[in-house]
Amino acid sequence: MNRARPVEALLAALATIAVALPLTTLFSPTALWFRPSLLLVMLVALGGMGARLVTSSRVGVVAIQALLLLQGAAMLHGQGHLWKNVVPVPDTGAALGVLLTQAYETVTNYTAPAPANRGTILAVSLLLGLTAVAVDACAVTFRSPAVAGIPLLAAFLSSATNSGEGLGALWAIPPALVWLALVGRQGVRAMRAWGTAATRDSRGPFADPTTVFSTTGRVVGVTALAVAVVLPGLVPHLPTTFLADGLGQSSNARGGGGGAVRLSTSVDIARDLGSQSTDPVLRYVTTAEDPQPLRVGILDTYRRGSWGARSDFTFVPQDGRIPDPTAGPSVPRKVERITVTQNNIGVPQVALPENSTGSPFPDGSWNISVEGLVQLTRPVAEYSAEYVVLDPEATQFGGADQSDVDGRDLVLEPRSEEAVRSLLDEITDSGDTPLEVARAIQAHLRGNEYTYSLELAEDTGDSTLPEEPLARFLETKRGYCVQFASAMIMLARAAGIPARMAVGFLPGTADGDERVVRVSDAHAWPELKFPQLGWVRFEPTPGSRSGVAPDYSLVPTDTGSSGSPSASATTPSSSAAPSAGPTRDLNDGLTDTTTDTGGAAGSVVRFTSDHLTSIGVGLLVVLAACVVPLGAWLSRRRSRGDARDDAERVEAEWQSLLLRLQDIGYVAPDGSTPRQASRQLGKAAYLTQDETDALGRVVTTLENARYARPGSALDDVGPDASTVWRGALSRRRRLDRVRALLLPEEGRRHWRSAFSGLGRLVPRRRTGGGDGTTGGGATGGGATGGGSSPDGTP
Repeated sequence: MNRARPVEALLAALATIAVALPLTTLFSPTALWFRPSLLLVMLVALGGMGARLVTSSRVGVVAIQALLLLQGAAMLHGQGHLWKNVVPVPDTGAALGVLLTQAYETVTNYTAPAPANRGTILAVSLLLGLTAVAVDACAVTFRSPAVAGIPLLAAFLSSATNSGEGLGALWAIPPALVWLALVGRQGVRAMRAWGTAATRDSRGPFADPTTVFSTTGRVVGVTALAVAVVLPGLVPHLPTTFLADGLGQSSNARGGGGGAVRLSTSVDIARDLGSQSTDPVLRYVTTAEDPQPLRVGILDTYRRGSWGARSDFTFVPQDGRIPDPTAGPSVPRKVERITVTQNNIGVPQVALPENSTGSPFPDGSWNISVEGLVQLTRPVAEYSAEYVVLDPEATQFGGADQSDVDGRDLVLEPRSEEAVRSLLDEITDSGDTPLEVARAIQAHLRGNEYTYSLELAEDTGDSTLPEEPLARFLETKRGYCVQFASAMIMLARAAGIPARMAVGFLPGTADGDERVVRVSDAHAWPELKFPQLGWVRFEPTPGSRSGVAPDYSLVPTDTGSSGSPSASATTPSSSAAPSAGPTRDLNDGLTDTTTDTGGAAGSVVRFTSDHLTSIGVGLLVVLAACVVPLGAWLSRRRSRGDARDDAERVEAEWQSLLLRLQDIGYVAPDGSTPRQASRQLGKAAYLTQDETDALGRVVTTLENARYARPGSALDDVGPDASTVWRGALSRRRRLDRVRALLLPEEGRRHWRSAFSGLGRLVPRRRTGGGDGTTGGGATGGGATGGGSSPDGTP
């Protein structure tokens, strides 16, 4: 097990995971790329441990790790292109090549955070897997942890040079600390190899000299790291220079560049959606007197304060046309046209009004997602499209079958659900129709109670504001378009109306016969789904930013037949009385996928679902930490159970005690008798009088077991052996105690014996003792054998 070097291997894996943390700012959602990356990093670490057990060739170990990495990547990302769903074939390489090409196009066409699609997931997981191989090879296999800093730094720079702004120094602290731990562990090992493994106390004149040096090394390392983090912040420096295009594009940095503009497809509602730049991104002419916002993205999943797209699956319609709107023919409508003369929006995004139809793009240059979002596969500078403007009547917003609704479009954020439902009861009545509910929600959010501002409300001194961004917005009533849209979506979902977020641009400003859309026109709005109409746009953001809301979404001026809280789209709803009835679902019979918050069981379920990955990783770590101690317990239990009489049980207790003392550095001299070993161990471990007496009783009983009449009754020495072990363990350093408890020699021998046949193509000839090991300390000499007399004479 020493050749496996599990502690160093796990530290190398941890350093790789830590250096991947900055990637959370580059690709979103994080969970999509982090899980396969974590699996590949752990596969490399475990594969290295196993390879070092079966071969002494360092190159062979690295080669095995590389093969395992490729196999793991193929299994995770190449399904459907494997022989027997296991073995990679040339087609597997071609499929992975297509994904890597997709990753390249994503990185070079998006600003951070870019979408975590299949290509970027493969690229990131392979990058971290290769980093894990390099770090493990340097730090563990070739035992040069200082050199491992080079691949760690390279991986870190791949994040730092692609951030939209300079990467904060705090991102460097976790991987640097783990790297220092690797270097320090190797240094202590090398120092202890200079002399004998003396058993010394951690303090006083007999202190272990490595303790002093390791403490000094830790202080120097942490101090140097602190200086490296603090000093650059005190020294004036030039603007950030980025080494890569694509994700490195930034308006306040040198390097990167490119004129295309893309909106993030994962919107964090605690962060500004768009820039205040006045650079034009689109020029167009339209036949509509009242142009609509131009949509470029659809976000339908909200988790932990962030919106994301549920699926990236796309297709090209067989007829080569964008499908017509799902609204029935009875819905009033008119057809308008938009002609784009200058398009600076980056692929795959393309700006179109909702309900666009026809074939506006050349064949092979576009596709459409399952959610109905049109995307480009190559740049198109000019295009023209027709779109349908619906003018539905109030009766067409409800009353039809809802069986085709996806329950995921009704999911609420558990941490803000209570605030959302409470507000919904306050601004609506139990008899409201779905349209009346939607109108009431929009009117409330566009009312005077709420303030549009790019500066979010700061927390109070006593941190009383909610941490969840949506709940905080509902309390502070201050935010920008993303917060307003998120609030309406969650309120609509709580009422049983499917809702999602659209991101894009406002119609822009007139410039002669054309309209100009600028970067600062970036906007987000909610879309609600109704049976006869499909997805319909609403506008909860105050008119100072978004302009006039659609006519169908405004509360009628005559409120006599409506329970709506407001008579206009801009009047606050404070006059409405809170509803006394329970929360209801306006779409009866529809499965509600929100979680009950009424009891502790629901809270446990929500917490488990939100932190499933973290809990799984934690359980794996706990199980891995328990493997070796479990082996030690099984070994002691088996040796006692296999004993045929008291003498063999006493012998087993003595052998176990010697192995446990060896774990903390107390080794009996070779060739010593039990009595000589006890004197040496008692002095080295500084046993108290009670502990020395207990050790004496163990040795006396052992001598009786070896030299008394066979079948004699003997005392149980287990309690006395435990007293000696606990006393000796308490005088060692904390790190030594932890290592002895987590990596006991008994456990390692147990698992080596249990799996001795694995990895051996040819059986090896057994030499020496019964278990194939050579004796030293606990297993050799008179301390374990029966060839000496009780007083130590041969």
